[in-house]
Amino acid sequence: MEKLKDNSDCEKQIKEARISIRTTTTKKELLQLKAKASKMSLGEFLVAAGLDLKINKVTPAIDKSLYVELCRQGNNINQLARLQNTIAASGLDPELDVDDRKTLQDIRNLLDQILTELKEKAAN
Repeated sequence: MEKLKDNSDCEKQIKEARISIRTTTTKKELLQLKAKASKMSLGEFLVAAGLDLKINKVTPAIDKSLYVELCRQGNNINQLARLQNTIAASGLDPELDVDDRKTLQDIRNLLDQILTELKEKAAN
């Protein structure tokens, strides 16, 4: 990939062409986070990505204890999914019991917390 060049030595190029795109709010937020993490404006980031230019990828640091807990919760999700698949295959009612629903809600809350923390780290 070619590196994005700084045009400060060259004659200032006038940006006269405009590109307008539509996307979901979620995708826009993710693109903005990636652009900010790369220390680029959203426009610069999109142009660089579209032209296969080098983009400085910065991965936010993740708290090790959060990572370990996320792995544990992932194991819980796999166990619940396996159990539900077994129950459904046997022809029984596949509805989750109260404890399993609570576990899934706890996992969802943890994932929301992690996502919020990652967004905050990326914004800083």
